[in-house]
Amino acid sequence: MAEMDEGAGAVAFQDLVDWPCYGCGRTNENGFQIKSGWRGDDVVCRWHPKPFHVGLPGRLQGGVVATAVICHALWTATATAHRDECIEIREPLAFAYSTTSLTLQFLEPIPLSASLTLRAHVLSMDSSTATVECSAWVSEREASRAQTQHRRVSLL
Repeated sequence: MAEMDEGAGAVAFQDLVDWPCYGCGRTNENGFQIKSGWRGDDVVCRWHPKPFHVGLPGRLQGGVVATAVICHALWTATATAHRDECIEIREPLAFAYSTTSLTLQFLEPIPLSASLTLRAHVLSMDSSTATVECSAWVSEREASRAQTQHRRVSLL
């Protein structure tokens, strides 16, 4: 189950499009179904792992963290571009951002029972690329930190 963090916008970005993405698609019943929204200048999501997302006993598997970060970061880039260009996020979406690289630091193991709060913001953006910084938090502790690169892609 995923939800936007308290104080986030009224509707999650992902709820405005019909994507089947494993990480962020609301139409993928087997996926994470993360929900991202604005909280100030950051994009925030709270996500609850399932027991089968296990890595080491009692710990969240690292690739699961990477998947959540990638989807949240690409939505951060996509939403920022839409906001900056005064374009509404709605189906059919004319463009989005596709991840081209991920640098992910695991700062501490994440308990499988923990809720993750993902917080991200755009570091830089031009007409074709974006760089996003995203952290995963457990309570008040930063558990992982990532920097992602994205390329703008036409969807029409």
